[in-house]
Amino acid sequence: MKKTGRAPKKKPPLKQRAAAALVRTLEKGEQKKQTKQQDRKPAQKKTPARKPAPSKRPAPARRPAQTGNAPAQTVRRRPPMTAEQKRRRAAYLRRLRMRKRAIRIGAAAVALLIVLLILSRTVLFKINNIEITNPEDADYTASQIVTESGIVYGTQNLFSCDIDKVAKNIETRLPYIGKAQVERDFPSSLRVTVTPTKASAAIAFGTGYLLIDAEGKMLEKVETAPENIAVLRCKTEFELNLGQYIGVSPNGKKPDDATKAAAEMISLYKKVNAAAQQAQIQEITLIDIRDARAITLMYQNRLTLHLGTQDSLEQKLKTAAKTIAAESDASRTRTGAIDLTSIPYVFSRDTYGSEDGEETTDVSEPESVTETAQQ
Repeated sequence: MKKTGRAPKKKPPLKQRAAAALVRTLEKGEQKKQTKQQDRKPAQKKTPARKPAPSKRPAPARRPAQTGNAPAQTVRRRPPMTAEQKRRRAAYLRRLRMRKRAIRIGAAAVALLIVLLILSRTVLFKINNIEITNPEDADYTASQIVTESGIVYGTQNLFSCDIDKVAKNIETRLPYIGKAQVERDFPSSLRVTVTPTKASAAIAFGTGYLLIDAEGKMLEKVETAPENIAVLRCKTEFELNLGQYIGVSPNGKKPDDATKAAAEMISLYKKVNAAAQQAQIQEITLIDIRDARAITLMYQNRLTLHLGTQDSLEQKLKTAAKTIAAESDASRTRTGAIDLTSIPYVFSRDTYGSEDGEETTDVSEPESVTETAQQ
């Protein structure tokens, strides 16, 4: 007799059951670790949300909600301008247009001026001619003056040319020109007017004489003193630099003690020479200013004029001129001295035919020769 029904399940082998149990054990251990780690994490604090800062601007007023029965809001329009407002607006716009036009014209004029200025200093107004106004009694020709001016035709611009430097070149390089006046003559010329000077005194210098004019300008070195000018005796030392002035430092340098002493000496000479010209005494042959307290002049190499100090020089020499003019024909060859130190009192001494035989100084051989440094 056969048994009916399901057959009993067979249990898996022992090894499979042991492996399944081990896997379940490991899974439970892993779940416990994860649970512990979650418990250890601190709970995150929830930061409260920041409230928005209150706005300084007032909130716009809320418009009431329009209902179906409320009337529609009307739009405001500008009222039409009056005739006076239209006139003012048109005048304002016209002024604005004129201002803009003036700005554009001014900017164009400035740009044109800049262009012309650049062209005038680079391309235009080149010096191509120098007109010389040369007196007949000048010692130099026009070509010499042009050569010494330092101007090169076609290379220098009329605007950038230093006319003061041109004048100084002419006066320094040509000593017998006392004054040179330079002017611009557009479009391409210079006009030069020169004033000559002449020697008025001779200073003993080394083995010869140095000729100077009335302003102390050094003109020329000669071996013997000319007969028609006075010999100047002084003790001041100075450098020989033809074309320069005694007592003036060249190139604008600071004057030293020797230059200052030379300036004082030449200033005294100019005072004495000007007083003699004012008194119209023309034939002065000697001016001795070695001692400023005992200034001595000699007239025609025969009359010694004792002036003393430089006080009242014009009055003293005018008195001497009157005394000289009162000479008779017989006394014009006599030698003597006129003492003018105690003006208005005048003392004269006649040495013609005297027993002591007083003699005048021969100016052809000066008593002292000024030793100076020569350049």
